[in-house]
This record gives sequence, C-alpha cells and structure tokens, in this order.
Amino acid sequence: MAAYFGTATIMNERQIKVTTYGLTIGESYEIRLTFTDGKTRINRINNAEATSNTGWVSVDTTHTTDDVVKLDLVWNGMILATKYIKKPSAPSSISYSSSINSYNSTKITWSSVSEATSYVLERATNGGSFSQVYSGTSTSYTDYGLNSSTTKVQYRVKAVNSGGSSSYKTGYVATVYYSKPNVAPTVPASITVPATVYGGKAFTVSWGKATDSDGNLSGYKLEQSINGGSTWTQVYQGSGTSTTITLEFGTATQVMFRVRAYDSSSAHSGYKASSSSTVVNNKAPTAPQSITVPLNIYGGKTAVITWTAATDSDNNLSGYLLERSVNSGSYTQIYKGTNKSYSDSITKGWNTVQYRVCAYDSYNEKGTYKTAQVRNVINNELPVITTNSTNLGLKTGAFSFHYTVSDQESNRLTVVEKINGVQKKSFTATSGSTYTFQITQQEFICILNGTNTLSITVTDTDGGVTTKNITFQKRENEIAFTLKTPFETDAAASVGIMNVVRQIPEGADFTIEACNNAYDTSPTWEDVTRFVKENRNFILLNEQKTASKWGFSFKITVRRNTATGEIYMSSVGGNFK
Repeated sequence: MAAYFGTATIMNERQIKVTTYGLTIGESYEIRLTFTDGKTRINRINNAEATSNTGWVSVDTTHTTDDVVKLDLVWNGMILATKYIKKPSAPSSISYSSSINSYNSTKITWSSVSEATSYVLERATNGGSFSQVYSGTSTSYTDYGLNSSTTKVQYRVKAVNSGGSSSYKTGYVATVYYSKPNVAPTVPASITVPATVYGGKAFTVSWGKATDSDGNLSGYKLEQSINGGSTWTQVYQGSGTSTTITLEFGTATQVMFRVRAYDSSSAHSGYKASSSSTVVNNKAPTAPQSITVPLNIYGGKTAVITWTAATDSDNNLSGYLLERSVNSGSYTQIYKGTNKSYSDSITKGWNTVQYRVCAYDSYNEKGTYKTAQVRNVINNELPVITTNSTNLGLKTGAFSFHYTVSDQESNRLTVVEKINGVQKKSFTATSGSTYTFQITQQEFICILNGTNTLSITVTDTDGGVTTKNITFQKRENEIAFTLKTPFETDAAASVGIMNVVRQIPEGADFTIEACNNAYDTSPTWEDVTRFVKENRNFILLNEQKTASKWGFSFKITVRRNTATGEIYMSSVGGNFK
C-alpha cells in the first residue's frame, strides 16, 4: 500500500480538511487524530471510491483543532502515512565543548523532540552569521569544518516536521584555538647485532635512524633481554646510533636487543627488536709449552719450526697460528692449522728471523704466544738450474731433455731427479755441467693422464738448495690388455666368472671379452661385460678351434671418450671350467 497525505487545512475549531492519495478502491481506511494530551479520535473512509479522497475530519467535543498534533492514515491497523498539524517544540538543550581545538573535530549534541522528524544544525564563526552544517534525524553531529583562522564558534539547532520547524535552541559562544599535537618519532629503521657474541668481550649493537615529523627527535633507548624477551633492561640512552656492550662472562647463553626513539615531549616510537644471538662463554687455549727453531737458518733454504701442544679447558682446541718477524720487524702470520710443525722458506738476504706461536679454538679465540729466540740467517748463493723450457707440452712416449747446473761457491753439487714427487735418481754433479733427464717407455706407461711434473733439485756444499719444475702433458684415451700367455685347458672352457676391481667414470666405454680358443690365430672373442658388471657367471658358446690345444684368455678395453676423472683397474680375478 502506497497511500499518503496531501494537504491538511484547519477549517475551524472542530474540522480539518484533508486530502489523501494512493487509496485502493473498495478498501477501508482510518484517519486517526492524536491530541496534545495523547488521546486519539478515528474518522473512517469506508470503501474508498477513488484513489484520492478529500474529506472533513471532525474533532471531538472535548478538543479543538488547536489540540491536534498529527494525523495518521491507517489501513488494517498499519500506519501508511503521518501528517503533523503542529510544528514541533524546540530542543530543550544543546551541548558542545566551551574550548575547542580546531586541529581536531568537535561534537555537538542536543535533546530529542518527540514530534520532530528531523533537525537542522547551524554554525556561526568569529561572530558572523549562522549557516547550516547538518540536516538529519540524529541528535548529534561531529564538526570537522573548523580551521586555524577560527577563534570563536556558536551553534544553534531546531526541530522539523511536516507541520513546520521549531524555534532555535542556541548554544553558547565557544573559544577556538589551534594546536597540532606532538607526533611520536618513527620506529628505527633497523637493528644490527652479531649472530654470536662472547661473554666478557665487547661487541657493537647499531641501529638505523628514526625520523620525527615535528623535528624534535631527542635520541634512542636500547634494552637487552637474556631470558628470551620475558624481561628487558635498558643498557643505553643517547643520541647515537650504536653502542658497545659487554656481557659478563657466564651470565647468559643468549641475548636479544630492542631499540626505540624518543622526542623532547617524551613521546616514544615503537620498538625495533633483534633476533636472538648466541652468547658463547669460551676460554682461550693455553700457550704451547715450547717452540723449537733450528740453530742454523740458511737463506734460500727451508727451516722446520716445531712446537708442543696447547690445552683448552672447553675442549674445543682447533689449531695453531705461527707468525714470523724478519729483521726485528712486525710479525706476520705464515701458518694456520692443526699441525705442530711448519717448514718455512727463508729468503736470502734476511739478517735475522724470529718466530712465535699461539693456539686458537673453534671460536677463533687465541691464547697467549710462545716466542722463540732470534736466529741469525746464514746467506748462501743458491745453485742455478738452466733448461730450455719449463713446459714440454704433450708427450706420447719416452722422451728426454737437457739441463745445466751451476753454483758460485761450489763445484760439487748433489742432484735429485723426481717424477711427480717420486725420486727417480740422485747423483753428484759438477758446476757448469749439462745432464740429461730421461723418461723411459716403462716409466711413461706408469704416468697418469693430465699435467705431470718433473723436478730437479740441486744442493750445494753449503746447504743451498734450488728446485726447478718442468711440466708435460699426457693424454692417453684408451687402455687395452690381455693375458700374455693363455691358460691351457683340456677341453673348451664353457663357464666362467670374473671380478675386476676398477674405477670407470660415467661416459667411458668398458668392455670385457673372453674366449676358450686363445691359441688360435684369430680367437673367438665373446662379450661378457654385462655378466662381469652384474657379478654373474657367463657361458662361452664357441665349440671350434684351429690350434692344437684349447686355451682360456680374456681381453679388457677401456675408452675414455668424453669422461673425466681417474680411470684404473687394480686387479682381475676369476675362475672358469
């Protein structure tokens, strides 16, 4: 139903002329009057004859039209429309703050009026005229419209219904000021703490700068926790972005830090927290008990320095650091590792040399040094080795090259030749003489593929030593071998098993063949590779021979192709019948 009121005109003390629209023909309606004392009177529209109706609504004898508050159009007990005859009374009160900060909003509230359908709120600033700021059904309004130029403000409100609007309820003049509130600094951009710190040792905690839109950033407060963040203790306050911290030895196994910024108004930012760092309470190893240096140190030669073991109460000793001082200069590290000896190369021309050693643990904590006595360096011109080249290139078989040895102080020299670090021969040589380094075919066969080194070491009578290395390359791509003499058999071997201990990298071809007529001019080779790889017996199918006797043999072939890495076969075994 969409029926509604049109006009409602008071004709006299007892009658009101009313027009209604949207009626449904044939339906019955009521027009109910409500009086100021709360009583009501009903006038009926029985079986509406048209969609609109103009009629006279009568007031009872105890009331006049001045007592009528509103008219309700009712259908089947449901109010379809309401028409107020009298305008509402004004709100009884209006309230807002007497001192308003125009940087913020201000809220205005007023009392409700029962007969009002809406309210109109107006505002006047700095003693000017009122203008509307709100119209609606609410009895409150939040005003965001004040600015920094406003010094005074006043509000007034009126109630409205279909009968008209009430008079205004005017509030007091409020004082307006402008004050932007202090804004706390931003959270520091980062915090940096070593992942591992050491009890009793200083370490640095640093953090990124914060910003402050008010320009009154004062500094930072740093806190630490050694119980996973349950409690925090302030350890720094100031304007810096880093500080040095020392945790007392043995007091913690882990530590966290957090930092926040603060300004001159005591406003604080949020915290920037670090992850947990491990605290290591570690003691340094002891010093080695002694260090031994040869009495005679020769320039151009090596000197072996040895030292005794250190101890570590934490059982995490990792190794030793050996340092050297030349000609009373500063110490330089020349060795780090687990050994307790080191062979040092002495440069000719040094006058003195001195060594010291200390132990270190798994946390790189160093113990105290054990220092040896100063040694004078005995200088001697080293022997000279002359060759045409130090790289002989690719070799495919036996070869040789010439070299000359000489020494300024000695005509008698000792020469040692080595192949890949293995001594080939040693002999006494004469300074200025030329000698030949010979690689036989048998020696060449035993040399592995790749770059190989031939070394010549010459020692003079004063202990001066010179070594020269000469390299060459070997690239053999195929290995093939068989038995020099076959195993003679009474009959043709038919079943066999073989085991080859080997290293064959991926990509290389590996073939094993066997025959039972090995004495024939052209033996019948049968591929048994798969059976050997699978460690299974193989069957030889040949039943023919041309020689006077049967014989068993095998043949193994390896081709490197594109494979890399070491290839070898260390043993071949098996049985046949």
